[in-house]
Amino acid sequence: MASISRRIACALIVSSVPVAASFADSTLQYQVSGEKALQSLFVKDGQVLIKSAGGDSNLDILFNRSRNAAFLIDHRKQAYMPVTEQRVAELASQVQDVQPLLRGLGEQLKKVSPEQKAKWSDMLGGVDLDRVTAKSEDHRPITLSPAGAAKTQGGIACSKVELRQGGDKKGDICLASAEALKLAVGDYETLRAMLIFSSRIADQAKGAATRYVDLGPLPAVNLSDYPGIPVELHDASSRQAATMTLSKISSDALSAGVVGIPEGYSAKKLKLW
Repeated sequence: MASISRRIACALIVSSVPVAASFADSTLQYQVSGEKALQSLFVKDGQVLIKSAGGDSNLDILFNRSRNAAFLIDHRKQAYMPVTEQRVAELASQVQDVQPLLRGLGEQLKKVSPEQKAKWSDMLGGVDLDRVTAKSEDHRPITLSPAGAAKTQGGIACSKVELRQGGDKKGDICLASAEALKLAVGDYETLRAMLIFSSRIADQAKGAATRYVDLGPLPAVNLSDYPGIPVELHDASSRQAATMTLSKISSDALSAGVVGIPEGYSAKKLKLW
């Protein structure tokens, strides 16, 4: 579903000095394969804003650590949609209920022209028909395992772990510590909280629902046993196979209001389409 997102684009960085106390504004930028623009993350006062999530300039994702909640911010509709584990579980159930219908629709759409498909999409309120009728992906659990000695990525020391699905290697992540990243303790813990929250949401959005509730480029893995923030990611576990590499990090002060829900935006319920 085009209106729901692409999976919270998460990550952090490294170097080697004492970690600053409490919070300090941070900006992290990642190069994502297939995208010209860098993916920017702004960290301020216990919140993370992922700007133009998944390359969509009209979609931001906000994570609030104190509320342990995420919000999809749709600038087209000037609205924001809370993302909760309960709501995602409800959506997953709805998707399973309509799977037979979607499979039938997929067979019919093979017979129509791109122009006709576009008209159907418009009639259904802008639904991405290729997305809803896509073939099922491999949804076996993805597990992590250490992958040898530490390495350096872009001058940042990180520890590598492999992604495995049913015994097959599906990618790897290189994780950097707060000290290496020169991140304030509060900012590091906020980013870690976002990663853990994202993994729980992904666990709720099982099966076909992962096509709709998708919070960034990280795979659906639980990083709770592996401290650190990704500075490099290679993920081939789904059709959204991606490579993400930290390009730049800074501690310049962010203006008030940069990280938050824009004034005047209305709350909407998270829906499939």
